[in-house]
Amino acid sequence: MSKLRFAIVGCGVIHGTHIDAIRALPDDAELVAVCDEVPELADKTAQKHGVRAFHDLTAMLEGADFDVLNVCTPSGMHAKHGVQGARAGKHVVCEKPIDVSLEAADALIAACRDNRVKLEVISQARYSSGMRQLRKYLDEGRLGTLCYAEATTKWYRTQEYYDSGGWRGTWELDGGGALMNQGVHYVDQLRWVMGPVKSVTATMATRAHERIEVEDVVTAAIEFESGAVGTLLASTAMYPGFKQALEVYGTGGTVIVENSRARHAQFTDGKEERGQHKLAAYPPEIKDFQVLSAPDQGGASGDAPAQGASDPTAISLGGHVAHFKDLIDAIRDDRETFMNGQEARNALELIVGVYRAARTGERVHFPL
Repeated sequence: MSKLRFAIVGCGVIHGTHIDAIRALPDDAELVAVCDEVPELADKTAQKHGVRAFHDLTAMLEGADFDVLNVCTPSGMHAKHGVQGARAGKHVVCEKPIDVSLEAADALIAACRDNRVKLEVISQARYSSGMRQLRKYLDEGRLGTLCYAEATTKWYRTQEYYDSGGWRGTWELDGGGALMNQGVHYVDQLRWVMGPVKSVTATMATRAHERIEVEDVVTAAIEFESGAVGTLLASTAMYPGFKQALEVYGTGGTVIVENSRARHAQFTDGKEERGQHKLAAYPPEIKDFQVLSAPDQGGASGDAPAQGASDPTAISLGGHVAHFKDLIDAIRDDRETFMNGQEARNALELIVGVYRAARTGERVHFPL
């Protein structure tokens, strides 16, 4: 099959990572068009990369010949634009989160299903070396019965970050604050590892920022259906920005993943593995791409030291490349994508439940 043609809607912060990831797959993918309702953003991006510019998604869907629509617009518009693409017969790559409401997420999932197109939602931390190794241990049963897990995102965002776009920090289009926008990746990892949630209690606050509707710090206590328990912390108020981490404790051992690397793995059988930096890929079989065009992105394996702790553009490229390759292979092989709509919905459901619990002060039970 010839290479797939990609088009991007939304020329904000994350679109550059999508462009670099497409260019990292020259035998499989090419960028042909970009779109943004702010004409100068679309025109500047198109001129820089030698592709067509559009100022309206409908016009791009009707006027450009492409196979995959990359949705990089504000979070609360993800499903709207993804549904448009699916109804036009385009496969969809959606930035995280899938959207900000379960109703919108369900609409996008249904549109892709009904129009027989693939949906891939970005959750690049799943492809990191640390998460692959943790999944390997879990699949091998080395952690035994899971007891407790803790997911933390201790990041920092300036006031200027929130002021840079009218949609940032709003419930309507950002869908939330530190949890929905920054913590979503490790919420996904927590849910992926620990399984379905039974109930949650939570507290949130806005302490370090002005002119935003949403939280900049949130904590939650989680009860999983398995009987295990967990905690969750997400913040953009922790200057100057610290680690993201997932700690998983079981009867067979403990694994700690920090900034996408497995920092500690110790087991009751006496085996111990520490400071793992270069781990072999584990299914999904996606190699750690060497992206020569972006050497400043912190490496290709999704293990950049900063990982966006204080800079929203400081994310590594490898995870996006892996997502795009998975989508391309899913299209060619006519199989389900790795990070499909239901997987993304699982993380969104937990986030929505945490917000509901924090607002009401009551325990929230799942499914919502």
